[in-house]
Order: sequence, then structure tokens, then C-alpha cells
Amino acid sequence: MKEILDFVVLALFVFMIFMFITNFNRQQIKKHTDKLDNIEKNDEIQNKEKKDV
Repeated sequence: MKEILDFVVLALFVFMIFMFITNFNRQQIKKHTDKLDNIEKNDEIQNKEKKDV
């Protein structure tokens, strides 16, 4: 019985670590893509201003 309980606890622990890593990576990817989108938007605005001048 103890072996089964140990396996269940270990499986839950591994699952929690896996979910943490995937969600953290997803959050970091979103942060960097938002940053890139913001940079691209600023570049477009600056290029438009240069053309207007």
C-alpha cells in the first residue's frame, strides 16, 4: 500500500512541475512576443513620421 501511495505522490509532484514549466514558458513567450509587437509598432510609427517630413 505504501508503494502505491508513494507512486501517486511522486506522479502528482512530477505533473505539478511539468505544468509549472509549461505555463512559465508560455508566459515568457507571450511577454517577448508582446515586446516584439510593441517594437514593430514603434518602428512603423517612426517610419511613417520620417516619410511625412
